[in-house]
Amino acid sequence: MTEQPRLKRHFWVWVILIALALLLLGEIAGEVCVTILQNLIPLPDEYEFIVSIYLSFIGIDAVVLIFCWLWEKDVFRSMLWPKAGGASGNTLKVFLLGLLAGFLLNGACILVAWLHGDIRLSFGRFQPVYLLFALVVICIQSGAEELLTRGYMLGALRERYPAWVAVAVNSLLFGALHLFNDGVTVFSVLNIVAFGAVLSLVVIRWNSLWMSIAIHTAWNFTQNILFGLPNSGIVSQGSLFRLEAASGSLLYDAGFGVEGGLTALLVMVLLGALTFLVGRKKA
Repeated sequence: MTEQPRLKRHFWVWVILIALALLLLGEIAGEVCVTILQNLIPLPDEYEFIVSIYLSFIGIDAVVLIFCWLWEKDVFRSMLWPKAGGASGNTLKVFLLGLLAGFLLNGACILVAWLHGDIRLSFGRFQPVYLLFALVVICIQSGAEELLTRGYMLGALRERYPAWVAVAVNSLLFGALHLFNDGVTVFSVLNIVAFGAVLSLVVIRWNSLWMSIAIHTAWNFTQNILFGLPNSGIVSQGSLFRLEAASGSLLYDAGFGVEGGLTALLVMVLLGALTFLVGRKKA
């Protein structure tokens, strides 16, 4: 008698509706927090940008964690570190490995675009405090998207459906959430869906949500804060390098950045293959 309501709650339509509700509530909570912070503490322009764009995602982090803590205990445990009963793959070592992977993958896309002549860069300013602050704030943003899609959605759907269904549903919603970004194209959305699918495979094979958060964080941080390129169409106001000029090609989208190019898809295929071969847990 107690199993049927649980199965009904995990039906894929309900999972999507719950995810959208969590997203909306989280955005409202995040905007309130950021507004209060901005009124209390005046910030330089580059800090103001990343606070308004990225820190507002903290509301989604909080709402998803609270929801899973109250109603999805198994999913919540998969978000935690090992000592708290979470997944064994959620370790600092795996998180750092994910950061390295995200940096190398996005860096490869940028290198190819630069060598091809699609972008011209100049050195901006080295601000270590700002770079560290930006890394933390982008981790909050990337963590929110991962907690919602690869955390709640993937975890809840895998309790009822085969892994491929859970991967497909959360990845398609992940892509849909980027449909209204500046400069979006059909190919860029396909790349984002592929990114979501590969990160889902990372979670499944490595048994680690933390690794997907780290890859996502380093990916966004590398293109937007280190090299000053568009992050899903959003251009940073403070970065280590500055984008002086850009032209579109098959490898780089002038409006959307490296995520709109073929190289991004190729490195995702590479990450997926390596994850399947090296990952510690079979799907």
